[in-house]
Amino acid sequence: MFRIVTSLLALSLFTSVAVRVSAQAPPPEGAPLQGNPYAQQPNPTGTARPNPQMAAEAKKWFAQLQNGRIDRSQMESGPSANMNDATVSNAQHMIGSLGQPVSFVQQRSGSQGNVNYAVYLVTFRNGQKVEFLFAIDQQGKIASLGLGTPRE
Repeated sequence: MFRIVTSLLALSLFTSVAVRVSAQAPPPEGAPLQGNPYAQQPNPTGTARPNPQMAAEAKKWFAQLQNGRIDRSQMESGPSANMNDATVSNAQHMIGSLGQPVSFVQQRSGSQGNVNYAVYLVTFRNGQKVEFLFAIDQQGKIASLGLGTPRE
């Protein structure tokens, strides 16, 4: 039952993310934009390493979803409209009772246009795992949030 509910919510949230992120123009090649605290940090191996500031924001927003109270004023207008009370309530129902995460690990990340995103694997004491998509723009406004069942 949890996987079905999770999949439905993830589909609705990830769909809005996919539309939002893919609607952006591709980023220019080269270094991240100056002054963008959420820009992906290059790693010598060629893969993006976790951005501590972005991870801290992601954890804060995950906790807000667990509590069923989000600050819509911190969201871009499109995602804010998609995050109605029913969506927030569904997210709280899915993850609210799982308790505080025991790990919050970035699985993948990227950027498109002025939006940086990361997908975190969130693990709880009971072994339950949830993927959390977190996307934020250069001004620190939330571009998208999403919950899903981890890929196996």
